[in-house]
Amino acid sequence: MVEETTIIGIATPPGYGGIGVIRLSGPESLQIIKVLLVTDTTSKFTPNRVTLHRLQHPDSQEILDEALITYFQAPHSFTGEDVVEISCHGSPVILSEIVRLLVSAGATLAAPGEFTMRAFLNQRIDLTQAEAINDLIHSQTQYQAKLAARQLNGELSSQLKTIKNSLIEMIVFFESAIEFVEDDLDTLDIERFQYQLSQLIGNINQMIDSYRYGRLVRSGIKMALIGLPNVGKSSIFNALIGKDRAIVTPIPGTTRDTIIEQFSINGIPVELIDTAGIRETEELIEKIGIERTRSAISDADFVIAVLDGHTQSSLDELKFLSQIPFQLLVINKIDMVRELTEGLINELTSEIPVLYVSALTGEGIDSLREKIYTSLTHINPLTSDNGIITNERHYNALVLSLDALVQSHNDLNAGCSEEIVLVNLHESLRCLGIVTGETLLGDILNQIFSTFCIGK
Repeated sequence: MVEETTIIGIATPPGYGGIGVIRLSGPESLQIIKVLLVTDTTSKFTPNRVTLHRLQHPDSQEILDEALITYFQAPHSFTGEDVVEISCHGSPVILSEIVRLLVSAGATLAAPGEFTMRAFLNQRIDLTQAEAINDLIHSQTQYQAKLAARQLNGELSSQLKTIKNSLIEMIVFFESAIEFVEDDLDTLDIERFQYQLSQLIGNINQMIDSYRYGRLVRSGIKMALIGLPNVGKSSIFNALIGKDRAIVTPIPGTTRDTIIEQFSINGIPVELIDTAGIRETEELIEKIGIERTRSAISDADFVIAVLDGHTQSSLDELKFLSQIPFQLLVINKIDMVRELTEGLINELTSEIPVLYVSALTGEGIDSLREKIYTSLTHINPLTSDNGIITNERHYNALVLSLDALVQSHNDLNAGCSEEIVLVNLHESLRCLGIVTGETLLGDILNQIFSTFCIGK
């Protein structure tokens, strides 16, 4: 349980809006809101019912605003405490004045994430659900929001609960075997637990394997388009993001600086960088652009080299590009020509995939998006929603839990005593508790919730 203070925070984003929401949570919530009411109606508040009130300055009795006030009674609220939410007009001046007056009446300004932390500490949600709230708020794509909503609804918690229950069942059995030493484990018991451990190892392994994809969904990637001038990088850039963001002309060297735009591929956020064409030049501004291109290449997670399939010098250009590391080769302008020396291309690009497109007609652009996606991950987002790990903290704890389970399995196979097997079973269970927040230190919790916004 948290300390007996009543906190206050503005739950809506900064700026002007039709509605602004102020949230109070704590044992004095009703008593504190009373100072702003024209008449003392707090005794008439019904839990989970919205009522209209005029708010007035406690000293001058001037009307501040009209507001809808909702009372949520402990323990049936988001935080598990008495909660009052004030929905008034979304003027920063009004919101700030109401907060100032309520702080003067005894409320304490909430720290970032303190409402959600109280919900966690009062066991209204576990830590995976608390982190899902933050992920949901910061979602950039619909797929990110979908995964966060599933975690908020307890999908990951439910999966872990099943695994933990199986572990607890084994721990109880082994503890009992130690207590009653005359009841040694027979062969059937050992085979049964070996099978159960193998199943648990497989389940956790599957969750761990999903992190490669989940990390991309949560964090996104930086992707750079590189190539010589006038090969169509900017046209492909515009085609991928679906709008005319980069200037396209027949003049080589039009793009003098890196251009960055956000879009997504199958729910993975992508920061796409259109770079200046790489060539030898003495022109000062273009040289600076080329230097920034080289910097973008070193910073990017995924680099696409673009080649003009129309020019006779395409293969010479490819030889030049092959000196730069990239993950995908795109040959543009196939509406003009399709014939290039496939053997030499394969020789120069080795294992790197090659794709033919026309940024002008749009041919091959959908295939390019799909090729980018499959190059990043082999997971199908339409069939792999269950158990996708997106959080590095969860991933690290699961790896530790898996290591302990594997060791328990090996000890059991080696005929070790129940005490030795139990050590790693307990450790595996403890690591799973790290994911849901049952075995975390206070400073780690503070670090997690400090990333939340105030009012949440």
